[in-house]
Amino acid sequence: MKLTSLGPEGARNMLREKQRRNRLASKELRVQFPQFATVRVDLVFNDAAAQPPAPQSIVLHPPARAYFVYPCPYVSCSGELDLAANVDDIAEHGKTRTAGRAKCNGERHGRQGKGPCDLQIDYSIAVGK
Repeated sequence: MKLTSLGPEGARNMLREKQRRNRLASKELRVQFPQFATVRVDLVFNDAAAQPPAPQSIVLHPPARAYFVYPCPYVSCSGELDLAANVDDIAEHGKTRTAGRAKCNGERHGRQGKGPCDLQIDYSIAVGK
């Protein structure tokens, strides 16, 4: 049997499929965090080497799945941002918001081959009670 290496598009598709399955397996917001009426996640991207992707805002309401893992916005990147622990921290400590900065953990494929993504992500999470 011949083994073939997975290209960047195949790896991205596998990541998306894994995230889809995990999202479907996660509990609804009203079950996981009944104390929250909404959860708003704002993402702002900074890239010193290229034009960064547009900011994103995600608002979750009670019937939405409480899934807080987001893929890197670059199509050629294998990284993801996991904010689940941050939302858990808000719930455990009775906070209404948190903010921080993270770096994409993935690899990007480009004209010069593959290398670290290095996309900087400023995030803020706010909950409505």
